[in-house]
Amino acid sequence: MTETNTGLARLRDPFPPNAINLLPKQVRRDDKNRFQCNPQNGRQVSMDGKYCGGYHALSIHLDYVGHAALTDRLLEVDPEWSWEPLAIGENGLPVFDKDGGLWIRLKICGVERLGYGDSQGKTGGNAVKEAIGDALRNAGMRFGAALDLWHKGDLHDASEEQGKLDAPAEEPAPAPARKLQRKTVDLDIWVDKIADCGTKAELQALWKTAQAEGQPEAVLSMIVQAAGERAA
Repeated sequence: MTETNTGLARLRDPFPPNAINLLPKQVRRDDKNRFQCNPQNGRQVSMDGKYCGGYHALSIHLDYVGHAALTDRLLEVDPEWSWEPLAIGENGLPVFDKDGGLWIRLKICGVERLGYGDSQGKTGGNAVKEAIGDALRNAGMRFGAALDLWHKGDLHDASEEQGKLDAPAEEPAPAPARKLQRKTVDLDIWVDKIADCGTKAELQALWKTAQAEGQPEAVLSMIVQAAGERAA
């Protein structure tokens, strides 16, 4: 029988598969072609073979734990857990910053840590609820809750930033030719190359090759996502 952690250590235990949701991350920011995310639409909408049921452009999917699942874990660890905003306005309500974000203080088992959340582009009452849930997940991560899932998301974001940092100040090829190259990248070829990699080390080597060739962010993100799954 597997021993279950207690107290704050319990927060670091992995969440069960049924508590993990999929968050689509669009691979091309200017992509206007959107489809229902299901197997029927396949590679038109999902680059990693995962399907969230949403309606979006071609994306990879990142795993995340929702508000309800996190709350359930917090109650299990400390039935008296609490959170409060860092700032209260004159109207007695939490103060949001200029970007619509909310700073909170999360208290679990007598330990307090900060977190930040935003509304992810939502408006009205849904924006407030989204910001609170996002802030709780962010603060919970500081305690180790779903840290492995956050790590995968950071790897994806880092690959995007790496592509920007490594871009030369001056492109040797004319701008129109470079745009054409990016539009005509055969993603299916890279899907097959990723499938041929049996280990995380091979995927890391493939990522370095793709980066050296100047492959677009979509390709680098695919490899990072696959490497994260190998490590899980």
